[in-house]
Amino acid sequence: MRRAVIMTLLVLLSGCGWSKQITADTASLGDRCARIMQAAMPWADLDIGGKSSHSPDIRTIVATAQVTRTDMPPGSTVDRELAAECTFTDSVLTAFRWTKGGPQARP
Repeated sequence: MRRAVIMTLLVLLSGCGWSKQITADTASLGDRCARIMQAAMPWADLDIGGKSSHSPDIRTIVATAQVTRTDMPPGSTVDRELAAECTFTDSVLTAFRWTKGGPQARP
């Protein structure tokens, strides 16, 4: 009997360790746009500020994300405030553009 109770408790408690990590299935398109920004600048420390989205038609969603580079000093000549716009058609990224700042072009 005692063994059955312990096994039942272990089974019930096994699901309590779920992660709050955002996955592609549960992330908003604004979150996905922010992750694309981070992938474009993997060396930078980015702090996600605002995210928004709107739908110009039934199949398209335009998401925007604003981030702050926390690895740059306030007086730096490099933009600390960055923004990007991501266009998703049927939830697939079809366009990406920096609307403020972005990686420096290589010579």
